Amino acid sequence: MTDAFLSNNNVMFERYSNSFLRDFNIDSLLGKFRGVHFRTFKKGEFIYRENERIDFVYFILSGELSIGRFSDDSSVLQISKCFAGDVAGIEDAVSGKAYTKSAFAVTDVNSIEIQKSEFIELTKKNDEFNLWILKYFSNRINSLS
Repeated sequence: MTDAFLSNNNVMFERYSNSFLRDFNIDSLLGKFRGVHFRTFKKGEFIYRENERIDFVYFILSGELSIGRFSDDSSVLQISKCFAGDVAGIEDAVSGKAYTKSAFAVTDVNSIEIQKSEFIELTKKNDEFNLWILKYFSNRINSLS
């Protein structure tokens, strides 16, 4: 994805100052992965569901996700939200085999879908990326306090 693409497709990409997009040029980020897939999810569509096998993490380019768990009456208990610049599924990808929560689109969402195995492989060999992950988790934790 080039700057020309970004400037011509503002709906696809939102630049936020408190995000992975601040720390990585988008071309640099995409260059770190072999299997980059852009995915659009429509409002109300699930990105992933609780207890599904973790196959992907999602770098959110635009839109809003609600992350939560289903209650017995099929309503969703919202735990957090993800916006442009967040990474959905990252906590589960680094710690488990199945998603512990569901994620659904509150608005239309544009994302970069990265295979979990490729994401984990990058953490094994790229210190700059690992430092970014630590900063990302730290910012997420601080935003809860």
